[in-house]
Amino acid sequence: MSEVLVPYVKSLIVLDADGTRLLAKYYDPKPKSEQSKFEATLHKKSKAVAAKTDAEVVLFDQDIVVYRSGADCKFFICGPVEENELILVGVLDVIYDTVSALLRGQIDKRTMLDNLELVLLTIDEALDHGHIMELDASAVSSRVLMKGSDSGGPVAIGDLSISQALGMAKDQFMRSLKPRPT
Repeated sequence: MSEVLVPYVKSLIVLDADGTRLLAKYYDPKPKSEQSKFEATLHKKSKAVAAKTDAEVVLFDQDIVVYRSGADCKFFICGPVEENELILVGVLDVIYDTVSALLRGQIDKRTMLDNLELVLLTIDEALDHGHIMELDASAVSSRVLMKGSDSGGPVAIGDLSISQALGMAKDQFMRSLKPRPT
């Protein structure tokens, strides 16, 4: 019986324009010193190319790296040499498009750090320990925002992200300040 190979990624890295790590998820064991060196080399190789509309593919040591740029940050997906680069581009596009939709097209350092929970939830919905779980940006976005729940009613406070809970509290507070018609 032949073994079924499930596509996976080795790491997902987001760097700012200076090459500083905004976030990184390594799914293969790699020492911290090697991670920093790898990220510096990635930044150096990708600095000259602005991949704003399409993903760029680079062969780097024993990894295939695909990346795409935002306003002042770059998303990198690294996979093994044996992996199909079109699958890696698909994963990158899902994560980038979902984050772009959730952040209303503002893929910059400040907005991403302010909404880090949405970015991390997006990554967790698309990838599970490096294994690709979803390649549909609208499905990932719905799960991150917890839309399409069974009840269709109000969402329990424990199921909200921090920014959603603060937004709900702000709305309720503003409604309590408005004078009621008599």
